[in-house]
Amino acid sequence: MRKFSNLLTGFIFFFSSAIAWAGVDSSVVGTVTDSDVIAVSGAQVQLVSATGQMLRESASEMAGNFSFFPVSFGSYQIHIQAQGYNSTTVTVNVGSDSAARVDVQLVRASDPVKEYVVNVKEKRNLVQATSSGSKTDISKDDIKTRPGGENISLPKLLASTTPGVVQGPFGQMFIRGNHANIQYQIDGVQLPDSMAGTFGDSFSPRNIDHMEVITGGISAEYGERLSAVMNIVTKSGPETPEGEAQISYGSYGTLNPQANYGGSDSSGRFRYYVAANYLQTSRGLDTPEPLNYDNQSRGGVDAVHDLGTANDQFVRLDYVFDNYNKYTVNLYNSIRFYQIPNFTSNFYPLDPYFSVNPPSGAYTDQFGNVGANSWTPPSTDNSQTETNSYIELVWKHTFSESAFLQVAPYYKRSGIQFSSDTVNDLNAYATANANANPSAINMNRTVDNYGLKADYTLRIGESHLVKSGFQAQQSNGAGNFSLQTSLTQPPTFYGTPDHGTIEAVYLQDSYAVFKPLTLNYGLRFSATQFNSVGLSTQDSLIQPRIGLEYLATDSTKLHVFYGKLFQPAPFEDLREAFQAVNGQSALVTPYDLKAEKDDFYEVGVAQQLGAAHLVKVNYYYKDATNMLDDTQLLNTSMAQPYNFEHGFAQGVEFSVSGNLDSHWAEFFNYAYEDARGEGIAGGSFAFTNSGAGQPPLGTYLFLDHVQLNTANAGLTYKTDSFWTTVQSLYGSGLRTRSDNGGALPGHATFDLTFGYSFHETSWCSKWHASLDLMNILNNAYPVTIANGFNGNHYAPGFEWFLHLAKDL
Repeated sequence: MRKFSNLLTGFIFFFSSAIAWAGVDSSVVGTVTDSDVIAVSGAQVQLVSATGQMLRESASEMAGNFSFFPVSFGSYQIHIQAQGYNSTTVTVNVGSDSAARVDVQLVRASDPVKEYVVNVKEKRNLVQATSSGSKTDISKDDIKTRPGGENISLPKLLASTTPGVVQGPFGQMFIRGNHANIQYQIDGVQLPDSMAGTFGDSFSPRNIDHMEVITGGISAEYGERLSAVMNIVTKSGPETPEGEAQISYGSYGTLNPQANYGGSDSSGRFRYYVAANYLQTSRGLDTPEPLNYDNQSRGGVDAVHDLGTANDQFVRLDYVFDNYNKYTVNLYNSIRFYQIPNFTSNFYPLDPYFSVNPPSGAYTDQFGNVGANSWTPPSTDNSQTETNSYIELVWKHTFSESAFLQVAPYYKRSGIQFSSDTVNDLNAYATANANANPSAINMNRTVDNYGLKADYTLRIGESHLVKSGFQAQQSNGAGNFSLQTSLTQPPTFYGTPDHGTIEAVYLQDSYAVFKPLTLNYGLRFSATQFNSVGLSTQDSLIQPRIGLEYLATDSTKLHVFYGKLFQPAPFEDLREAFQAVNGQSALVTPYDLKAEKDDFYEVGVAQQLGAAHLVKVNYYYKDATNMLDDTQLLNTSMAQPYNFEHGFAQGVEFSVSGNLDSHWAEFFNYAYEDARGEGIAGGSFAFTNSGAGQPPLGTYLFLDHVQLNTANAGLTYKTDSFWTTVQSLYGSGLRTRSDNGGALPGHATFDLTFGYSFHETSWCSKWHASLDLMNILNNAYPVTIANGFNGNHYAPGFEWFLHLAKDL
């Protein structure tokens, strides 16, 4: 630890002359020439936001070069005008991983024959916006026009728009064969994990201005949670104060009022954005069982004991102190309450497709699952409450047109409270199951995270973007867990505190070797320490990562990537709880959880078709040591990671996206994945003393969150006043059976939305109305069967939601 402290101190000192950058800021570089490819100097170049606001202004140099730095990733317009030439405007997409380039040719105004020429390199922008790995860009306009709009959950949004994303039964996202391990970057600051296994979404899409979803080729600046990086830029206050109030109502008695407002002071230096949201529904968890056995084939239609309420608030404050210093404060708070669904009559929780009388006692369903009615009994009132709050302070300092520093301290608290209906859990369960071993569980745990992240940036000419930075975080878990197996015996309490720290440093460079070839290479070092009663573990890894991008033609880019990845297990330790329910003496089994260490490979091609369509094909392979997966704590949502000794994940992804014209946009994604593991190398305390339930060594088993084939597609038509989108989702089915050797049936769903904005000067001006029709074919398919928390989980059938909004 002392060696690392010395390294960290030296690294911070290195910031006084070193090179780095922040994760949401990049640069725009380009040249201005005439139609004879002769440099045009002194041309006025403006960087304009997607909303038409002029952000920055510059002039082309003697060689025609211009640049803007730093620029947050997103879509911009470059407006260029020069004396004697026709002015022109081009669109450029700025990514967070490398400089965006736009080269423009101007045509002399005195030439009446020629129209101005936007250089063919404008056509390259779609290809150049892709990274050396796999990335999907989503803007606030994309979110608004999708079914669900800004009320959609983040998992639903990503599963319906991004290749390789599979939505789990209660809010999880499985990406490229990984179970969780998703990193959320909020305005360049990595958000700490929430409590393991909770239902709540980590961030609301209504607060997103634009977002990159990076699923492959992840550069050295990102670490620790690497199945995907959600790189999010939040909404900020506009120059002119404005806002929106909205109320939504729909299926399952869903009521969802929300409001947001933002603006700036007269100087424009201080900006603010605030948003608040409330949600109530009788289908809080998207996992209800049918009302009774007779309705079993209608899986997911009924919502039994499934009330859910939620509220969240978000505040962003920006203050530009001078031309060199900017300060940002982000605050977020959410509280979510869920009833745990139960059954009101005799019910068999495995196969949802019985066409004969229900069997008595234990039975085997058509997928090979063996079991009986052993889940939440009738009239049981169990519930779960989750809280997440965080604050981040960001200081951005611009030293020059090329040097940029960001420093961000942050704090996050997560809490989970599982409340058991002790009497019914013990009495009703035992009555319904003669051979049952009843139990009642209560948990109240919190985790406090304190962290500091710093990045410092310098752009060297047009050839290098070198990045370095560090992050340090301390996590402290506290609270208790209780287990009661009889009303005549008091509960047993367990409450081991947990303490974990993580430190990381990185250095990387995006080197434009020559115009068609870019080398992205870097090195990251991560270290973790975990401390609890009677244990102390440490782990670390040096992670080289290298990617090559080659622009083979004006419209074709090839990329390859190799990287070492380090994914530590969550610091939250449920060892005592698992050993208690397995009848083991507390802490007999050692804490043997380990960090997952991967060799990750990816190759791909991006091909532009015409002026507005992009086709991408990627293949990836991950060779994993101590591969992480999760298991559930009895019939609760609390998840405990464990390690496969070895595993792999591989897949192919295909996507096409673009615009048919100014009104029509479409996308299509297909992904094939295969992820398997063998043996148990860590987290053995989550299994019984006899080893029952442990995957055998030497036999590779599918991971339970694998869906071999996944596809989604969408088509949007939009004018100034009207929009409509139809989107579809197909999945071949998640795994089932104790060995995950079976697959659930494939499923397809279709969603549709219509929206209209009233711009006319009348009583209805500034009103917006939209209608969502979800799963219009009423396919309430099973998401999981006999797998994890609460038995079976079904997607909702047909749903409708009406939204009314008014500009403020």
